[in-house]
Amino acid sequence: MRIGGLASGMDIDSMVGELMKAQRMPLDKLNQKKQVLGWQRDQYRDINKKMADLDTYIFDKMALSNTYNKKKVTSSGESKVTARSINSTQNYSAKIQVDKLATSTTYKSGDITKFTQGDHALEFHVTDPGNSQANPDPVKINIASTDTLDDIVKKINGSELGVTAMKEKILDSSTGEYTETIAFTSVKTGKGGKIEAADDATANFMSSSLGFSLNGRELNSLQLGENAKVKVNGFDMEKTSNQFAINGMEYTLLNTTSSELTISSETDTDGIYDTIKEFVDKYNGLIDEVNQKVNESRYRDYQPLTAEQKKEMSEDEIKLWEEKAKSGLLKNDSILTSGMNGMRMDFYSGVKSDGTTQQLTEFGISTSSVYQLRGHLEIDEDQLKQKIKEDPESLQQLFVGGGRNASYEEKGIAYRLRATMDTTMKQIENKAGNTTKSNNQFSIGKSLDDVDKQVNRFEDRMKQVEDGYWRQFSAMETAIQRMNEQSAYMSQQFGSLGG
Repeated sequence: MRIGGLASGMDIDSMVGELMKAQRMPLDKLNQKKQVLGWQRDQYRDINKKMADLDTYIFDKMALSNTYNKKKVTSSGESKVTARSINSTQNYSAKIQVDKLATSTTYKSGDITKFTQGDHALEFHVTDPGNSQANPDPVKINIASTDTLDDIVKKINGSELGVTAMKEKILDSSTGEYTETIAFTSVKTGKGGKIEAADDATANFMSSSLGFSLNGRELNSLQLGENAKVKVNGFDMEKTSNQFAINGMEYTLLNTTSSELTISSETDTDGIYDTIKEFVDKYNGLIDEVNQKVNESRYRDYQPLTAEQKKEMSEDEIKLWEEKAKSGLLKNDSILTSGMNGMRMDFYSGVKSDGTTQQLTEFGISTSSVYQLRGHLEIDEDQLKQKIKEDPESLQQLFVGGGRNASYEEKGIAYRLRATMDTTMKQIENKAGNTTKSNNQFSIGKSLDDVDKQVNRFEDRMKQVEDGYWRQFSAMETAIQRMNEQSAYMSQQFGSLGG
C-alpha cells in the first residue's frame, strides 16, 4: 500500500519521480541506442530499395537487345497499315498492298425466346484457323439450372471457347413481337476454324436449347472466316490474322489499299537516348544518396530525444534535432563504400569483344570532374546521339557484352552492375534485413533484440527500486502518523489535567 504524504504533507509522488529520473538515465540510454539501431536499419533498407529499383530497370531495359534495336517505323498510309519493329536489327523498307482483310467466323442461333433452364455439362473441341487439329483439351462449360440466357452468355465469354458471345433481341416486323437469339464471333480471324460439340449431350443442348444449326456435331457458321490477302515486296501471301510479322517487322492491317504503301524504319535515336539517360539518372540518384550517407557528419552530442525531452520542445525543434541525430549513421560504411567502388569499376573497365575494347567515354558518357560527386555520370548528348545513330550495335555490346555468364572483361556493363549490386544487396540484408526477415536473421535485428532484453531487465529492476522507495516513504508516513496520533493524545491528556 502506497501512502502519498497525508501525514507529512510532503509531495511523495514528485519526490519518488525525481529519484526515479536519476535511476532511469541508463534506461534512457538503452532506448536511445535502440532508436539509433532502428534508424540505421531503415537507412540501409532505403538504399537497398533504390538498388533493387535500379537492378529491375537494368533487367527490364539495359540487358535487353531490343533496347538498342529500337526503330522508328513510318507508313505512307497510317489509316490502312501500321507497323512496328519487334526484333529487327537493320533499318528496313518494304512495299505492301492489302487486297483483303482477315475476317472472323460468325455463328447465330434461331429463336430462343422459350429457353428452358436446366443443368448441363458442356464440352467442345475448338479448331483454330490455320490449324488442322482440334484443341487437345476439351473446353468445358457448366450450366446450372438457375442460369438465365444472360448467365450462359457470360459463361461462354469467360471460357476458352474462343468466341465473343452476345444475346440479341430482334423485332419481327410482321408480328410486332421480339425474338431472342445468341450470336458468336470467333476471336481469331482466318479460315479453317470450327467449333464442335464433344458429345451428343452438348450437341443436343446447342441445337434444342440454344437453337444453333449443327452438321453432325459441328456448329454451322453464319459466315465463314477468311484469310487476309496481301502482297509484300511483290510476293502474294495469305495470313489468318490482320497482324503478322515478317523479318522482325510486325504489320497491322486496318483496311484494304488500292495501291502499294511504303513501310520504312530507321534507328530511333531519341528513344534509345532517352532509355540510356533514364538509366544514368537512376544510377546517379543512387550514387548521390550513398555518397551523402557515407560522407555526412556524425553529431554524437545529438542523441535521440526521450519522451520527456520532446514535451519541452516544439515540432520544428524536434525535427531539427532528429536531423542531426540521424546524420552520419552510415558514415564510412564498409559495405556501401565497397559496393560503390565496385560499381564505379564496372563502368571504368572496358568491355572486350572480338579483340577490341570499348570504353564508356567513347559514347559520350564520363564521370564528373567534381570530386565530391564521386562516380556521378555525365552525358554529352550530341556525342551519344551521334554514336547511337552511327552504330547502335556497339552501344549494345558495351552494355550487354557476352551476357551474364561471360568473363568479367567480356561482360557488358549492365551485367557487371547487376552482379555487383546483387553482392552488395545481400550484404546489406545480412546487416539490416528486409520486411520479410525476423530480427534473428540479421545483425542489427539481433542487436535490437539484445537491447530489448536489457530494457526489460532494467524495467523490472526499476520497478523493484520504485517499490523500495515507496515502502520507505510509506514507513515514514506511518511513523509520522503514529507520532501525530501520540502527540494529539498527549495534548488531550494535558488539557484534561489543566481543567
